[in-house]
Amino acid sequence: MYKNPYVKIQPKTKRPYTEILLIRHCHPNYKLEKKLGDKKLPLSPDGLKQRKYLTARLLHANIDVVCASELTRAQETAADFAKKAKKDLLINSRLNEFNWEDWYRIKYFNMTEKEREKRLKRHKVLDAELDKMQTAARRAMADIFRQYKGKKIAVFCHGNFIKSVLTGILNADIIGFLSLEIFQSSISKIMVDRDGYIKIIYINDVHHLPSPPDKDVFITLIDHEEK
Repeated sequence: MYKNPYVKIQPKTKRPYTEILLIRHCHPNYKLEKKLGDKKLPLSPDGLKQRKYLTARLLHANIDVVCASELTRAQETAADFAKKAKKDLLINSRLNEFNWEDWYRIKYFNMTEKEREKRLKRHKVLDAELDKMQTAARRAMADIFRQYKGKKIAVFCHGNFIKSVLTGILNADIIGFLSLEIFQSSISKIMVDRDGYIKIIYINDVHHLPSPPDKDVFITLIDHEEK
């Protein structure tokens, strides 16, 4: 019988495991943003189609708990699944989107870590702001973990929130945050053992959609490298 040579050096984990699905909301109707405001922005017709595929996938995921932010687009994304799965939809304001307006492009190839930091003039300032978001996201996730330990939890939230959670786990700085894209309707999965040891299982899974998101991932970014 084959024996895994790494068994002896692998850190011990303890059950029960807690599974957390970080689900970004489906496509919102941006045409209504001026009229309704960001908080009450509903899903677009395309977003409703995305929700159908997302719901179908989640119905096979054996989810125990369903949480969503206060924002309409997150609640509408979650509502269909919660209804069909006969789960209460728990609204949590700490899952709301983080306001972030500083979008920059940073090159990666042929550059050291220090060189990349130098190219971003406001690196220290932006990194300090990211630390605040990562801390808020970590504390929100910690409370959910403690409250629903051993459960499988669907968390319907937002791109910057999810990026803050993931980059916080990876101990990534602002450059890592700016280099990560989270698609609408995507699922990112983390697992936590009984003692709080955490693993990222996958990021940005959209295989439930019939076609990849039609989106320019650089559209929100501006070139801010020091020449």
